[in-house]
Amino acid sequence: MDTHLEGRYTGGMANEPIPGEGPGSPEHGDSGQAACGTTDFLMKIIHSKGELPAFSSHIVEINTKLSSLTSVNFSSAGDLAKIILKDFSLTNRLLKIVNSALYAGQSGKVTTISKAMFLLGIEKIRIMAATLMIFDHLENNSQVKELQEIASTSLMSGLVAASVAAKMKMADKEEVFICSMLFNLGKMLVICYFPDKYEEIKRRMVDLELDEVKASTSVLGVSYNDLGMAVSRSWNFPDKIVRSMEPLSDHNLDQPKTEWGNLRLLSSYSNELLSNLINAPSPERAEVLATVLKRYGKRIPIQPDEMKSLLESAVANGNPYTDAAKINRQAADRFKQLFQSPPGDPPETQKAKNSGKSEHPSLPGGRDPCPGASTSGLEARGGVLANGLQEIKEAMKGSYRLNDVLCMILETMYRGFELNRVIFCLRDTKQGTMAARFGLGESVEEIVQRFHFRVSRSSDLFNIVIAQGKGVIIDNSANPSILKILPDWYRRFFLAPSFFIYPLIAPKGCIGMFYGDRKTPEPVITQADITFMEELRDIFLSAISCGP
Repeated sequence: MDTHLEGRYTGGMANEPIPGEGPGSPEHGDSGQAACGTTDFLMKIIHSKGELPAFSSHIVEINTKLSSLTSVNFSSAGDLAKIILKDFSLTNRLLKIVNSALYAGQSGKVTTISKAMFLLGIEKIRIMAATLMIFDHLENNSQVKELQEIASTSLMSGLVAASVAAKMKMADKEEVFICSMLFNLGKMLVICYFPDKYEEIKRRMVDLELDEVKASTSVLGVSYNDLGMAVSRSWNFPDKIVRSMEPLSDHNLDQPKTEWGNLRLLSSYSNELLSNLINAPSPERAEVLATVLKRYGKRIPIQPDEMKSLLESAVANGNPYTDAAKINRQAADRFKQLFQSPPGDPPETQKAKNSGKSEHPSLPGGRDPCPGASTSGLEARGGVLANGLQEIKEAMKGSYRLNDVLCMILETMYRGFELNRVIFCLRDTKQGTMAARFGLGESVEEIVQRFHFRVSRSSDLFNIVIAQGKGVIIDNSANPSILKILPDWYRRFFLAPSFFIYPLIAPKGCIGMFYGDRKTPEPVITQADITFMEELRDIFLSAISCGP
């Protein structure tokens, strides 16, 4: 920890802006430079606390794997899949979002990250993954109650904004959802890392009757939104998402429409609406709703009754999202009390309407929105394999790329067999070698670089498998009879307690192989799962021979 920075910050009184860093500071002379200096200073303090530096590196890693859609290729898709699949929880939560109402119309049931990228695009998946990581990180903090409340408001704002975008037939409602969720990033960071400053901001809003922008600027030297924009920019979020965090003035509402301007418009609109409604006493909510809608009426011509319906729908369909963002249901339940009946309804009417509603409403059409939500569902071993196979077969019915199919096969093996790592190898007949080309799992980048051997008439296990053209499953590599036929290169660099080798035999001979292993000596593929493994192998061979 940088003790100098930490001491500099905590040395000031709670009601003082950060010394020498506020707007108009003599140290800078220019308010723009001062704001920039302040955000840099705050970010240094944030990075000096807790696990944020490592977390930030992970966010940047995800966001830099694909800097533009022109670079989409097997490598970029595979690299992103490897990062996401490192985190079992993130994988499950991302699939919940992909299978929710927001995406359901275009994607159908999605059970692998590979297919999600194939259908929705790498850009959308990487930004969603990074956003879920932010909410996950902020959840692990002592200020849990405050963070849960702002996180639930941000999530609901995203759902409302996406609904408005769909109603107005705007493109990219998924980006609208993300931008609205991240709109309050700066505020969440202050709650998490500067709780004393946050309390002082709230006090000034009450005692001095300041709005949130003025109060946060007077205490921090910059507004919440300025801080959020600076941090998200340092995490390599796309510029249009960063710029969408800037609040809108009445003057901005009259500006020409642009892509990032629409994102900014809906982010500000939904967050202002939800924040005002949450903080308003029950009898005043109808008036508050009308006031916000009037302010944005020129750009978003939605009437109060329509908005009430959108709010109710967002609440009813919110469970998959709260689960995915790891938001406490109690924090989200306050929206049910506010919006399940139109704001302003008498208590008797609200009670009557609520009595007929399920505690956990299902999405339209009755389809389970959360594959993997139960241990007997998607995330059960057999469920992952069966669903993965079905997904691959569906993808191959239309036009497909071999690389997409390979990614889906490897992910299905990796998750379905619960492997430590899985590798695809390709044979180079000219060089007479077998070499790893792609894989998933622990230290796979290093493994792929070293996993290669010469194909020959040698009596080592790998060459025996290739010569016989049959897969082998090794439950315990320490068995003396097995150990003596393992090649030196494998024992020196890769020796795993249990593993499998499945050669890929085409009409012209062996063209490659699948390798997978575990950290413990046990059946890496059970007898019941062998059929799945053989079918995955055969699907890949079919894709090679029949694909485009």
